[in-house]
Order: sequence, then structure tokens, then C-alpha cells
Amino acid sequence: MARRRTAEALPVPHGQLPVVERVLENGMRVLVLPRPSAAVVVCDLYYPVGSVDEPTGKSGLAHFVEHMLFKGTERFPKGLLDRLTFVSAGEVNAETDEDCTHYWFRFPRDRWELALELEADRMRGALFDPSEIESERHVIQEERARELDSPSGRLDEQFLLHCYHDHPYRNPILGWPEDLAAISIDDLRSFYDQHYRPDGAVLVLAGDLKPDRVFDAVLRCFGSIPAGRLIRPNVPEVQSSQVDRRRFELVEPDAIARGLIGWHTVPRGHADAPALGVLADLLTCGRRSRLWDTLVETGQMSTYVDAMHDPAHLAGQLVVQIEAVPGVDPKRIEGVVRRELDRLTTEGPTPEELLRSRRRLEAAWRWQQDDLPGLVVGLGVTALWGRWTDWLEAHRAALAVSADDIRRVASTYLAETRETVGWALPRAGRSTLAMLPSPPPMTPASPPIASPAADRCSCPISELPLAVAAGSAPTLPNYRPRSRFLDNGLRIITERHPGAGVVALELFIDADSTREAVPGAAYLTGRLLEEGTARHSAEQLAEAVEDVGAVLDAGSTGASLQIRAEDLALGVEVLADLVRRPTFPDDAVDWARRRTIAELRGDRDDPAFRADLIFRGLVYGDHPYARDPRGTPRQLSALTRADVLAHHRQFFAPDNAVMVVVGDYDPRALRTLLARHFGDWTPTGIPAASVPFPVRSHRPRLRRVDHPGEQVHLMIGHLGVQRCHPDFETLAVLDHIFGSGPGFTDRLNATLRDDLGLAYHVSGGMTDSADRAPGLFRVYVGTGPAEADLATAAVLDQIRALHTGAFSDDEVAQAIHYLRGSWVFDYQSVNQRSERLVDLAYYGLPLDTPIRLPARLARITPDAVRRAARSHIDPTALTRVEYGPIRGRGRSDRSECA
Repeated sequence: MARRRTAEALPVPHGQLPVVERVLENGMRVLVLPRPSAAVVVCDLYYPVGSVDEPTGKSGLAHFVEHMLFKGTERFPKGLLDRLTFVSAGEVNAETDEDCTHYWFRFPRDRWELALELEADRMRGALFDPSEIESERHVIQEERARELDSPSGRLDEQFLLHCYHDHPYRNPILGWPEDLAAISIDDLRSFYDQHYRPDGAVLVLAGDLKPDRVFDAVLRCFGSIPAGRLIRPNVPEVQSSQVDRRRFELVEPDAIARGLIGWHTVPRGHADAPALGVLADLLTCGRRSRLWDTLVETGQMSTYVDAMHDPAHLAGQLVVQIEAVPGVDPKRIEGVVRRELDRLTTEGPTPEELLRSRRRLEAAWRWQQDDLPGLVVGLGVTALWGRWTDWLEAHRAALAVSADDIRRVASTYLAETRETVGWALPRAGRSTLAMLPSPPPMTPASPPIASPAADRCSCPISELPLAVAAGSAPTLPNYRPRSRFLDNGLRIITERHPGAGVVALELFIDADSTREAVPGAAYLTGRLLEEGTARHSAEQLAEAVEDVGAVLDAGSTGASLQIRAEDLALGVEVLADLVRRPTFPDDAVDWARRRTIAELRGDRDDPAFRADLIFRGLVYGDHPYARDPRGTPRQLSALTRADVLAHHRQFFAPDNAVMVVVGDYDPRALRTLLARHFGDWTPTGIPAASVPFPVRSHRPRLRRVDHPGEQVHLMIGHLGVQRCHPDFETLAVLDHIFGSGPGFTDRLNATLRDDLGLAYHVSGGMTDSADRAPGLFRVYVGTGPAEADLATAAVLDQIRALHTGAFSDDEVAQAIHYLRGSWVFDYQSVNQRSERLVDLAYYGLPLDTPIRLPARLARITPDAVRRAARSHIDPTALTRVEYGPIRGRGRSDRSECA
């Protein structure tokens, strides 16, 4: 997949990463980070090749090659890489960006050597079968179509064109349509032969590893691969000498205005990069940050603003993203941004601002110590272009940034004459939706489209060409949660991790949309928790949290806080104050209501969001799950402060709550804190009512909505089961056979994406949405208008096959094998543990449920899976939504700007 631009991973200081490095004779660099306590191993391989290396007229070539490396080799034919990874309870994926291509695996701790076997084989052995090339070309076209169906995707593409007039960074990573259509098999092979070599590549492994054993295995797999003659194209660094302000506007059929303001800065590794990162932090990180305060909190001109410094290998950008409140003039927002930048240029940040930023950085590296995949990415990307220790030095430099440094980089790089501004503005008289009549009933495809995937997915484990890990399932030796109750009914769940340096606090309240008397009341109540309490104003709360680098998140079901271990007392006090004593000021209620309405309208600009909302409405009827938890704009407009007070008064009580604490704490001190701040909380004494159950329809329904766009978004399914249904785990096995497996291991992805090339986004299953009330059995496909009928027929074929049990015993065995091992992925970090423990409490499950899961899965039989399929899948009562350009069944004629 193409890389999504996200904030650069935060580095960690010296002494915390005992990395061992070796360089093979063929030039490949290998980094090993031992983590004895980890239950998983992460294996990432980085090649120094990206979209910037593509010949003129061949945009998208690097990303196309990445896709083809999943299409098989002579040793491991198509589908076998995913299948071997699946039965070893692992996961695999890849991403392409401007400068590098990144392939990654993760496995339970005893199965990592398979990753080396597979990566070494495809480093030089990838096949480029002509029929597979054409199928994958169509998949990439659908991937690009999905990006352009996104309001922000269209703006991003035009923004890069205006920023980079004469540099390859202007090209989309997925490629321009005319280039993608013209890429030949010779282009793919030539690019692959030139760039896929061990010299220049960086391999990073982290987990419960012995470095000497890892290096022996790497040498065995990669040592015989010869070095190439890698000559990177002579692409100059982007010169940050823009002297003219560039501005453009797009007119879109959207509900809100979205803007990007950016400046060329410096490439990765430049001495000014840390100061620019801190400057971005000062602008938008936290409620008290410069732009968040002036645009969102005080100015109420934007619903969202974010600044990010993104240094790539050849250039960097500092970009501000904005979502405007309807009716606000974009130029007014631009003026506010410019005034704040000018103030930083002339006055610099205050000492308090810099101290907050340093504490955020210091807290962030502690959390990253707990994030094994994040550590590997930071090491790999940095080592690809220099020394891995440069990552650590960048963090130290960021902590040392001064006010003078901020003034200097702001004046050097962020002048008004050097900025590029782009807006996507709502079109007057937005396009309307057209409900279309139902087409004639579809007949099953002949022969059944299910057969290719069925053949590929039913290979017995014993016949796979490599030995895969079997036998006992992985364990979590340090999984020891404890539960108790305070006298007022508050349940306390704790799990101690000494030495982590951080604590995750989750105060869950059973007060979501299934409990509310007025639609939207639960969401609005949660949103207003941070707006002041009887003891502290909103500004004082924000100051308390942000001054110690903590991260607070409040919502309809309570609040969570990520905090340093030494600040635990403050964290417990803040959570108690937020949940027990909010005041809900009138002006805050009005602004939260208006802001939520704007965000809701903005989300509805995404056609996939619209399709899902329509689908939920048809399946759930008048049940709360049918609607957006925020309510509709009309419902939100009618909500009052009295509604919020009533909701809070009824549900925010200790006997309706669970407090989860995971991390580095002293048990005695924690007990004292919880008793002090929650012990006198008054219970309701009223047992919680049962969650309402929706009524399942037994007749088919079809809704077709014509709307301009790039793709047709298909939603097909019916009501599912609740999380505590006796068949839940059996249905999880069925889901992984059908549409929830990793990679191309499930039938939907193997058929619709890998074999037929009809879509990039395909998913399906029942257990992912199961809640205390039944969730959805749901299939989603995003496909081209011309392929919508074929995609629909393929999905219906697979559903019918599922219902009749037309899958093999080996497919069942492989899904069980995967689930018995992969569950540990969700219990690695302190944050993950706290979230999972909240889930167990929410569903009323024993805390040892994950430990007992492998044994329960092992008892599931193929006959049980087939019985569950017959009982819970009904091909005769499917609800189907088709949303997109379906009237003419032809592609939109949106022009590309190249």
C-alpha cells in the first residue's frame, strides 16, 4: 500500500536501545534489538528505493513492484507467502513512500526465521507473470480511485503539484493514471533488478532474540545473494528557495472547507530538523498550543488543526492541516496562522511553552519503548540513510532546542513568500443523491467464483514446503491482572509493569449511545468533560495535563490518560475531577454542539462513510446502533445543557464504572490514591438496564444511491451476533476463512483482489463488530463502476459457499492455527493491555479469557464451524447498499493535473 503521511516516529535516548549491528559481505546491514520480555518478533526490511527513483513517465513503478513481490516466486508460488505466514500465526505487509520501500513481518517469538526465508527468496526471485501484472494493475487503479474518493486525497494530490514544480516529489506514489496504464513487464523487471539487492538494504529484527543466532540465520538466508550495481538516479535535493506565495482553490461537492498550508524546509538528518519538529509541536500539540487555541478553542474558526514537520530524504515540509467551521472565510484563517508564525519569529516561544514541549518529548520516548514495531521503524528508516544512532541524537537535539532556535528556523523557512496554500471549498448547491430502482435479481455466477480461492486456501499444513510452527500456543508470562471493588461498587482492575516508566489509566463509564434518552446526548456529554469542573477551569485542566507531557482523551464512555509514572497522583486526581464534577458551561455546550455538527457533515463527505451509515440504518432500524453516535445535525441542534446534565447524573456513578490501571506503579500508593479520589463517590444503587437487542429481518433489502465519485461502495450483509454468544469464537474462525484473514489468506481477498483484481479494499466478517448487542455480518468492497456487478456476484457466491459449508477442513485448521498464535499481538504494550482489560470488563468476561483462548480454539471442529455458518449466515435475507456512480456504470471523467 502507499504510505500515509504521519508524524515522524519519536526517537529515544542513548542507553535504552541495546542494538547490535552487523554488515554482511554483500553490503546488507542487519540490526538486532533484543527484548527478552516480548512475546512477538518484528522483522522489517528496507530498500533505498521509492517513487523518487522512477524514470520520467513511469510514476507508480516503485509501488507497482512492491505489489508484485506478493505475487510469488518459483520456490514460493503465488499465495504461498501469505499462507505460510498465516499458518505460523504471523502477519505481513509492505508500504512504499517517496524514498524507500518497507516490507514487514511479525510473528510469535518462536517463528521469526520464516520471515528471513521468505524475504531472502523474493529479494531476487520475484516472478512477473503477465496475467498477474494486469490483475494487479487494476487493483492499484482501484487503490488510487479510493484515494481520490476521499476529500483530503484530492486536496493532497493538488497540494504536492503546487509545492514541487520540477521535482519527483510532486508525483503521487500510486502513479498518474496514464503512467500506470503504460508500465510494462520490462519496466517492472528492470526496476526490480536494479534496486532489489542486498547492498543498501537494511534488515531490522526486534523481540526475544539472541543476536548471534539471528546473524547466523541472516547469513544463511542472505549471505549468498550477490551485491548489485546500485546507482541511484541523480535526483537533486529540493531547493528551499521558493520566493513566490502559491495559492490554489478546488471547488468540491463537500460540506466543509479543508485547507493545507506548507513550507519547504530541510531533509532528514539536517541540523535544523529537530527545531522544526518542536516548532510544529508548539503550534498544534495540546489545547494550549498556539494554533489550536487561536483557531479552535478561542477563535472557533476551525474544528481541527494539526501541524507536522515531515523531513523526507531529499527535502522536508512543515504542513498545517485545517478543517474550517462552515461560513468562515479561509483567508481569515490564513491570517491567524500568519500572525502566530510572525509572533514566533519575532518573540519566540515562552519558557513555559518550551518546557511543555520538552516534557512531551520526554514522555513520548518512554511510550515508544513499549512499541516494538515503532522502534523498528525508527531504527530502519534512520539506518537506511546514515547511522541508526542518528535517531537518538535527533531526540537529544530536540530536547535542547532553544527559543533562539525556534525564532531562527521560523524566520528562515516559514516566510509568507515561501508558503503554498491550498483549499478545497464547498460548491454552492451541492450535488444531490439519487435513489435508483432495484435491478433484476442476480443469478449465481457459473462456474462459481468461489473455486479459485477455495483451491488455493485448502492446502494442508503438512504439505506446505516449509516447516511451520505448531504445537503449543504462545503465552504471556507477565499477564497478571488483578480485580477488586471499592465499597461504592467501583471495580478496579490493575496490572503492574515495573520499570516501564509510564502508566495507562482508563476510567470506563457504561454510558454510551445505547443508554441515552436523547440521540447525541452521550457523545456530547463525553466531549464536554474537559470543559471545566467544579474545582478547575478547562484551561487549568489542560495546563495540568500538558505540563507533564500526558495525553488525555475523554468521550461518552469516560476518559483515559497516558502519563509518566512519577505523575500518577496527578493523573488519578484529573480523571476523578473530570468524571465526577464537570460543570458543562453554556458557552462550551454551544461550541461543542456546533463543532460536532461541522465534523459530522465533514465525515459525510466520505462516500464509504455514507454507505456504511445507510447500511446500518437498513439493518438496525430504530435501534441506537443504526445511527451515528453523534446524532444527526438536527438532533444535535436540539440538544440542551439540561440533556447533558441529565445524562451525566444518571450514568456517571461508581457502580456503573470500571477503573483500569496498567504500568509502572507502587500498589500501596495506588490503593491510597484511588480510595482518596474515588472512595466517596456516591453510587446510584440502581442496576444497569440490559442493552436493547435489535430485531433481525428475514427478507432481503436493496438500496442503490447514485452519487458522483470514483468508486462504487458495496455493503452486503445482515444482523450478526453479540460478543458473548456461545458461537463467537467459532464464528471468528469462520471470519478468517471468509474475509478477515491477514493478506490474501481469506476467500474474499484471495478472490476479489488477488485473483480477479476487482478491488483494493475488501473485507468481511461478523465478529469484529459484535458488541453487547448483536453486531453486523458485513462485507465491504470498493470497486470501479464497471466492475460493481461482477464484484457483487463474487461476494454473493462466497456468502452462499459459506452458508453451505463449502470450505475444507484444512481451511478450518489453518484459521484455528492462526488465531491460537496471533492473539498475543493485542497484548504487547501497556496501552494495549489497558484497552483489552476494559473490553473484558465491558463484556463481563473473566480476566483470564485471553490465556484460555488457545485451548478453547483447539476444541473447535470443522463440523462446528459449518453448523455455525448454517445458523448465522442467511444468503436469502441480505441487505445490500450500492453507493457511488452507478447510474451510468462508467468511470467519472475527473481530469488529472500532471
